[in-house]
Amino acid sequence: MKVTNLMEDYVRSHVDDIYERLKSEKVSWLTCDCENCRMDTECYVLNRIPPKYTVSGRGVNHAQSELETVKQVMADVDTLVMDGIRLISGSKRPNHDASYTSDAEIVSGKYPYFFFPIFSGAVYDGTTFESLSNAEISISCKGKLSKMLDSTWQNPCKTFKATEGGYSFCVEPEKAKKEGLSKDFTFELTVEASGYERINYVFNVPVVSKILKGPGVRPDYSLKVQDLFLFPLGMENPMDRYPISN
Repeated sequence: MKVTNLMEDYVRSHVDDIYERLKSEKVSWLTCDCENCRMDTECYVLNRIPPKYTVSGRGVNHAQSELETVKQVMADVDTLVMDGIRLISGSKRPNHDASYTSDAEIVSGKYPYFFFPIFSGAVYDGTTFESLSNAEISISCKGKLSKMLDSTWQNPCKTFKATEGGYSFCVEPEKAKKEGLSKDFTFELTVEASGYERINYVFNVPVVSKILKGPGVRPDYSLKVQDLFLFPLGMENPMDRYPISN
């Protein structure tokens, strides 16, 4: 078994279904439905919903059953798929006709790298404990915005009501001097939203350098960041009384 994000297959099937429906209806704004556009749409959706990972057959069956019974999840995904198709149809990436690769994929298997997990989390209103939409989250390392693995990941990114304030980042691997080196990386999340106090959250991640075996770059695991709470302007944030790090 391997770590699997069950949302990938779920989103992929919905993307294909909606593309086929739009093609059959011959909507005027759909300019392309090639494989690259479909994968861009999948990434658009997956970057805006919480992942659902499992490593066991039982976990796969349970989570898939859960997905099929939660109608709100299905509605949220369909809405994001439509948003993604409209956006991608109106502004294709410059390398639209090229194969889907990243710079990191080109060098995979040749040099040792520090490969980071997918960082995911959620943002909430600190007074109501409800998920917060339209918050902007950025991730930085060494005082600079972290570069993403490829252009399908956004930094900064936004939260949405439909995805319960969830966000995720996939930071580009950092080249190492040799394989097997252990290093602690300090990342900082900055969260802002209109009418709320900005917060910064710092966390450390220990990583061991390795040479990727096989084609492609894919994080080995994900790291769930603790829930973050924003408070209205002028209201004291109780979290400020304590050091925020892990």
